Parts: sequence; structure tokens; C-alpha cells
Amino acid sequence: MNNIKKFSCAVGFCLMLPAASQASVITFNFTGGLVMTFPNGNIITNNGLAVTPTAASLIYDTASGLGNSGLSLTMSGGFWGSSVTFHDISMSQSGSNLITGQVLVDWNGNYNMPLNIEWDATGLFNAINYGLQAGDVISGSTLYHDTNANGVFDPGEFLANVNSATPYSDTLQLQQGYSSLQGPAPMAATSGSKGLDSTTPFPGVRGYFDIGSGNSMHVVSVTTVPLPAAAWLFGSGLLSFMGLARRKAA
Repeated sequence: MNNIKKFSCAVGFCLMLPAASQASVITFNFTGGLVMTFPNGNIITNNGLAVTPTAASLIYDTASGLGNSGLSLTMSGGFWGSSVTFHDISMSQSGSNLITGQVLVDWNGNYNMPLNIEWDATGLFNAINYGLQAGDVISGSTLYHDTNANGVFDPGEFLANVNSATPYSDTLQLQQGYSSLQGPAPMAATSGSKGLDSTTPFPGVRGYFDIGSGNSMHVVSVTTVPLPAAAWLFGSGLLSFMGLARRKAA
């Protein structure tokens, strides 16, 4: 094989590699629900409700698998007479369809207690693989593009079924006689959510944040992450060598 063919193959190989330029930082506005339980699994109700509505923005980086949310949710009255605040979600991909993370909790004079959560993010990952753009909405298992920007899932706007998982909190609610279930969620908290650990005064208390359950994840923006400079230099260097080889061949 001559030099031109060698370098042509090398460039072609580089072009076939998974492109880092396809990685994206995606910003969502989401709604969802929070279900809290005692260590024995019994649901802790707030003003008689099993599910506390949540809403916030979330950022997810498809290259690093890291995400974060500035969520700040205060439940007035909270538990046992003290208000409780949940804030600052951090997360990282921990498997083919799993995300693990922490939510910080302030309650009864205790601050920044880490609440450990595991999410089945099958719906989110399937939607990302489908190719998201600003204006897309993941609602339960449905991915659609709000082409007329009316905030409503209209006929003809359906894009795909992303097969979101059912939250474990729905299983708990069914077992304990609650009927207001959330349904599939792009980020469904699993039974692997460990809750507050032994370093806190309330070990075993669990919180299941279900993001997009019965509600939605609205895509606010999708920012493409460029290829690392080294990759561009490597590619341009190969092209230069190929041109030099052509000149020598001539």
C-alpha cells in the first residue's frame, strides 16, 4: 500500500471514530415528584399527600455522564413540625442505564445531609440517543417536539416512545394503598436509592425523586461539545501528510 492510500485510510478511520463533537450539554426544565419513606419503607406523608411536586432546571453532559440541578424545594411544615429543604442535586452515570446522585437535605438544624438516590434513566438515554433539540419534551415515555411552542402535546408532534421506567415510588404507593401514581419517568428513582446514610442523624430515611414522572422534561438548550484541540491537530496533521505524499508522488 503506497503512502497516499495509507494516509487516506488513516483519515477515514479517524472519521469513523465516535465523534466527540456529537457530545452535548443539555439543559432541561423538569417537573416531577418526591416520595419520602421511613427506614421500614412506609411512606412519610406531607399534609396528607404521598407525592410532593417538584420543579427545577437540570443540566446533563452526555460526554462526561455528569449532571447537576440547582433544585431548591422547601416543604413548609415538613416533618414532625420542622420544615425540610432539598437542594443541589449532583449526579453521574453509573451503568448502561443508571444514574446515581445526591440531593442535599436541611432539616431540624441539620444541614447538607446527603440523600443518596439511584435513577433508572432509560427514558432519558433513549431520548438523547434519538437526538434532542431545543423545544423537545420527554413526558413519561413520550418524546415529542413542540413545533408550535404552545406547551401542549399536539397531534403530529410525536417523535418516539423512549420506554421510560416505572418509579419504585409507584410500587410503594400501590403496596400501601395510594392511588395517585406518577407513571413512567425519564429518570425514575429505583429501589437502589440508599437514602440518608449512617453519617446523618436519620439513617435509612429515603427520598425518591422521580424526574419527569407524570409530567415532563423540557429541553431548553442543547450545546454541542467541540472535539478536543489535540484531535483536530491530529486530523489536520494527517491531511497535511496526505497532501505532501501526493506532491511527492507527482
